[in-house]
Amino acid sequence: MNSVGASLRGERERQGREVAEIAGELCITQRYLRAIEQDDLSSLPGTFFYKSFVKQYAAILHLDEASLQPGINALTGALDPPPLPGTDSRNATSAPEAHKPIRDLDPIVRDNNRSYFPEGRMGLSIAGLVAVLLACSGFYSWYNRAPQAPAAKTIAPEQQFPVQVTPVKAQTPPKVDVSATTDAENHVVLNLSATEKTWISIMADGKQIFSGVLEPSQTKTLRGVEVAKMKVGNAGGLDVRWNGKPIGPIGPRGQVRELLFTPENFQIIQPTPPAM
Repeated sequence: MNSVGASLRGERERQGREVAEIAGELCITQRYLRAIEQDDLSSLPGTFFYKSFVKQYAAILHLDEASLQPGINALTGALDPPPLPGTDSRNATSAPEAHKPIRDLDPIVRDNNRSYFPEGRMGLSIAGLVAVLLACSGFYSWYNRAPQAPAAKTIAPEQQFPVQVTPVKAQTPPKVDVSATTDAENHVVLNLSATEKTWISIMADGKQIFSGVLEPSQTKTLRGVEVAKMKVGNAGGLDVRWNGKPIGPIGPRGQVRELLFTPENFQIIQPTPPAM
């Protein structure tokens, strides 16, 4: 007949299960389970724990505990302690167990207390206590374990946006606004724009209000006069708008021209031909 340990080990291997798997489910260390499979009671806390562990081991393998009981009794009977003082000395001396070596008592429950503490209920209580101790030990080990370094976060590259560059327009010469003495009504409005460098002189109501050179793209505005007379040194380099209307070319390039403006019309004064 196989021993208790051999029966448990054979059934476990038949089911293809590992010691570590069963130890995790029962909350019993692998060292104790291997000691049970090897029938090594000296590596266990005592016979009480041995019996409790064997019952749990057999239950998880769906093995009939009754078939193991003879082996359990045979293995633990050799380790039962001698009678305590005060018991029948005749029975103690006549029993063959009296000549067996004395073994230390179980650390928690002595054999003479079994009548007060039923083995089935005590086995469940002790097993629960062991499970709690193992769970606390596992939690303590996990709690004191060095914290793992947090996973490095992937930093998304900054989104690149196209940069729109607004071209800077070339600075144009400032517009010059020439106004005569303020009148109630703007009778004459002149808008002058130089296409070439040219000299001009403007007389309004008998007074000179401007005399100077206009650079290319420079403009000048005259408003608020009744009569204006203008002299241009480069007729082909000046565009003139009278009361918002272009008057067309006033003369060829490099020629001098004089113009007279009133609210009703304008006149280009032709140069006097040289005397013969």
